[in-house]
Amino acid sequence: MKRFARYCVLILLTSIIPAAFVHADTPFEPESRLIRTVIFSRHGVRSPTQTPATLKQWANKPWPVWPVKPGELTQRGKALVKAQWTALKPGLVRQGLIPANGCPAPEQYSLIADEDQRTRETAIAIFDGLAPGCEIRPQYGTRYDSLFHPDLASYRAMNHQEALEEVQMRLDNLDKDPAIIAALNRLQDITGCCGKRPGLREAGKNRATLQELPTRMKIDPEKPKLDISGKWPIASSLAEIMLLEYGQWPDRNAGWGEVDETVLRQIVPLHDRVFDATHRAPLLAKAGGQYLVKNIHDTLLSEQSQPLSILVGHDTDIAYVGGLLGINWTVEGQGTNPIPPGSFMSFELWQKTDGNREIRIHFHAPSFTSLHAKPAPVVIPTKVPVDQSVYRPEAFSRLVETVTGL
Repeated sequence: MKRFARYCVLILLTSIIPAAFVHADTPFEPESRLIRTVIFSRHGVRSPTQTPATLKQWANKPWPVWPVKPGELTQRGKALVKAQWTALKPGLVRQGLIPANGCPAPEQYSLIADEDQRTRETAIAIFDGLAPGCEIRPQYGTRYDSLFHPDLASYRAMNHQEALEEVQMRLDNLDKDPAIIAALNRLQDITGCCGKRPGLREAGKNRATLQELPTRMKIDPEKPKLDISGKWPIASSLAEIMLLEYGQWPDRNAGWGEVDETVLRQIVPLHDRVFDATHRAPLLAKAGGQYLVKNIHDTLLSEQSQPLSILVGHDTDIAYVGGLLGINWTVEGQGTNPIPPGSFMSFELWQKTDGNREIRIHFHAPSFTSLHAKPAPVVIPTKVPVDQSVYRPEAFSRLVETVTGL
């Protein structure tokens, strides 16, 4: 019996080993080659943009004091961005986009940022991670305004009523979503929002709740922007502030100690849904993102472009791009279409082994855990494909021409 067992093993080995060696001797097909990539990043952790007077109306307790002016990138935010791109550097080196040592040559990269402090400093932090000691600084200024801000002519020309109806339809859906209503109530409990409002004295009340605030909207073509007030924009901003606090202070929870990662997973999707409603609606997305999308397309497909192009703007810009191209992403633990501080979209042009080229689109997001870690962790962010993530270049060109009209 033992001889028979050894014989069976021998037969099995002789049948497997030749196959294994044949496979090993077969030359592997060469991998696809990354030709160039365009990255659009949101800035890192910043202080709230609202004035102290506005924030005072939104809570019944004192807000924490931030170490910078409203809307500015903090040193903690800069450290998080630098650490993230330090982790990403080896991958870019392997793809031949940047050198492993020393400073990249000007023909290897471009770096453009919106002129706000938070975007300029984020751009600096990105290259502090990729090329430490090289003192690389972004290009910025009014000549790039069309990439980062809505187009004035488009706002003037759009059908304002139709644009408002597109937003309202999306906001109406929020009132029907139990998870969103639960998040709204959770924010109410955490903050005690909101401040005194007209008519409350007659009603015998001192403060209104979030649920009691009516939503009002109008298109202001001269700013240009959607002016919106009421429960949804306030709740959205409150959820965003909780996330910013969580990233800024790793030694404590956000929201007066009440907001940990579990609570963030409940309330941040409310912010994302409101953001989708107010920035991904078709007319607003086109007015806000058409020149940015065209720039990304042209940079990616031009043979004169550098291998690595990085733009640094705002979450609004990423939402416009997603809405205009009709693409969405889902990040585990964060939900659909989150845009946390330091997250970015990548548009990659690849040369395939069959000679054809294709465009691959991904979204990259730091986890809530990474944002809260101390010290700033050298960790690669989560990378997920968007729901329509692969295009032939000619198909992508047709899409961009159709949605932008440019």
